[in-house]
Amino acid sequence: MSEMRHRLLGALEEIDTVAFFFVDLEGIIRYANRGVGRILGRSAAALTGQPVEMLLPTAVRRQHSHLFRQYASRRLAGEAGRSRIVRNTRYFPELPQSRPENRLNYSAIDERGRQVPISLTVNEVHDDQGELEGFVGFIVDCSAEYRLQEQIRFKERYEEQSGLLCWRGLHQEVEAIERQYKRDAGGYRYALIHIDIDHYSSLAFECKAVADHSIRLVANWLKSQLEADPIGRRGVVAKHSNATEFLIYLPMSGLDSAHHLAMVLREAFPGLNLGTDARAFQTTLSMGIAAVDDGVKLDYAASRAANACYLARARGHDKIVSSEKHDLRVYELGQTIRDALQARRIDVHAQKIVPSRSLEARIGSRGMYLEVLCRMRDRQGAVIAPDLVFPAAEKLGLAQPLDMLVIEKALGELARHRDRLDGLTRCALNLSGLSVSSDQTHGRIQALVERFDIPPVKLCFEVTESAAIRDSRQARQTLAGLRALGCRIAIDDFGSGYSNYQSLSGWTVDVVKIDGAYVRALVDDAASVTDVRGMVASAKVRGIEVVAEFVDNDEVLTCLEDLGVDYLQGYRYHRPEPLAEILKQELV
Repeated sequence: MSEMRHRLLGALEEIDTVAFFFVDLEGIIRYANRGVGRILGRSAAALTGQPVEMLLPTAVRRQHSHLFRQYASRRLAGEAGRSRIVRNTRYFPELPQSRPENRLNYSAIDERGRQVPISLTVNEVHDDQGELEGFVGFIVDCSAEYRLQEQIRFKERYEEQSGLLCWRGLHQEVEAIERQYKRDAGGYRYALIHIDIDHYSSLAFECKAVADHSIRLVANWLKSQLEADPIGRRGVVAKHSNATEFLIYLPMSGLDSAHHLAMVLREAFPGLNLGTDARAFQTTLSMGIAAVDDGVKLDYAASRAANACYLARARGHDKIVSSEKHDLRVYELGQTIRDALQARRIDVHAQKIVPSRSLEARIGSRGMYLEVLCRMRDRQGAVIAPDLVFPAAEKLGLAQPLDMLVIEKALGELARHRDRLDGLTRCALNLSGLSVSSDQTHGRIQALVERFDIPPVKLCFEVTESAAIRDSRQARQTLAGLRALGCRIAIDDFGSGYSNYQSLSGWTVDVVKIDGAYVRALVDDAASVTDVRGMVASAKVRGIEVVAEFVDNDEVLTCLEDLGVDYLQGYRYHRPEPLAEILKQELV
């Protein structure tokens, strides 16, 4: 047996890709092969007779020596079972997928004192009588594997172009920060700033390489700004998935602190040259802020901050917008709206629109003119206020499916009362900015019109002038297609946008509906009278009909009649009711 052991040791000694060594019960290295030289840079002769702790970092040597001797003596006395590390392979330092708090962050030490990532397999050595003699260890150099793991971990945690934390990395960082603060301070709150570089597309159009460099430049600038600011110093900056957007996470901060930092960034950023020395490029930042209390998920806070940043851009760039408390209700409604759409819990109501006395005197009675209104119900059957539903649907990208479902239900109701269609002059249906900006809307509406066989001339599609139209070219194509189909087009809430008269020139429309804010103010505000008179005159010069909304009393009615409005809509004439009930009535 001893001769066999000798031959085995001789064979192991020749191997230099694996370090093999034998340690006695005192923790002294009694044998080492050539592999220790290749992996750890130490000769077998230099290791022999030395304590095994010389392969470990100085900080853990004393502890390891104590634990090793304690285990060896108890094992020899039969007082301890075999350790879990025996006959198992362990990695030092442990691979990055291990939880940070449990990871062993030390490794083997080479002759220069550098740590070498290794795998270590240990087994016990017994003599012919079964008595414990010592331990053998096999060490494999894992430097390449560890570098690869670190690269993978870096890419999972950091965004390559900017070098900042990515969304996943931010999540991990926030979890660690929250644990620390909750352990030390108890309660917790935080703020999130969503940042977008204004007018970046013009820089990217000129030179992609310069634009890519500018992202790294902004990333470094944001880090330096945080380090220089007392509030920002404890914050974390991360890269958003969108090319020009960044996030700043501020632990234990409220809205005021976040707004202060945003103001500092806003004032300093125009001085940063994102271009080249030969061709400078300075711009501004749009920022949205969300400040939340403990228990609010990061994803939810990020959605609120992103929405606020979107509003900052929509208001002309170079703005700071804070997420208001009513935004909470908007996002809470999101799932309710999705559920209602999936379950088709949408009722179609309608309100009558009547001709003014002057129009009726000229053309006589022309039948019923209706505007279809949406009523959404929750799971308990309660109607959700429309002034909550539609803003939430717009913000959450649900407006288009909502529009299509309302149109489908309205056309279906008209088809079920086909015998009454002769008495219906016009049925107005609303389209959101998202719907008119979609290249699929015209085709879907045409398919519904053909499916229910409704004469297109009976339909009028209303688009709010101030709606968030994302693609004005596509919107014009959508409305032109509907008009070519035979439908009419109306601008709703006319006067609420910034370019009402340009709307008449830029869009081919048949009807304008004056914004209710002007109508309500007619009796007491001379300026509103002047504005409405101008709107009516401008529309009539172009052959466009004018409808006034929110006509609730006789005084407003008299003013509108004097101003020459064509149609009137409001509680003065009719309160909304189910479309089916109206169609059951005699349409004259």
